[in-house]
Amino acid sequence: MFDIDQFVADCRSAVAEDESHKSVREVVARAVSDPAAVLKRLGGPRRAEVQKLYHSDKLTILNVIWGPRMTIMPHNHQMWAVIGVYTGREDNIFWRRIPGGDGKVEAAGARALCEKDAEPLGRNIIHSVTSHVNLKFAT
Repeated sequence: MFDIDQFVADCRSAVAEDESHKSVREVVARAVSDPAAVLKRLGGPRRAEVQKLYHSDKLTILNVIWGPRMTIMPHNHQMWAVIGVYTGREDNIFWRRIPGGDGKVEAAGARALCEKDAEPLGRNIIHSVTSHVNLKFAT
């Protein structure tokens, strides 16, 4: 059974051990490995929204519910993140800055994240997202 308090405690412990995304990715991967348990605890999607599950100086945990075919333009979180998908799919395009391009970006790769995926994003990663009725954790 997925327990939000335990999930938060495990993420906090992971950050205390290692301030990079590596340990947190393992916690998120364990959580999304049982999507039915997460859905049972958090409930099914009703509308697109961002729910803050936890926030401190060192860690924020969000439950992001994308609307169908929602697209978020290229952005950089300016911190590491871990995306764990417990149902649905999101298509990510990864971008890189063009040297001497005055902030312009070009596509550098892509990855579809599906149910049970846990994907770390480094602090300088630029990505855009298109959703397909998606629920995820972002830490």
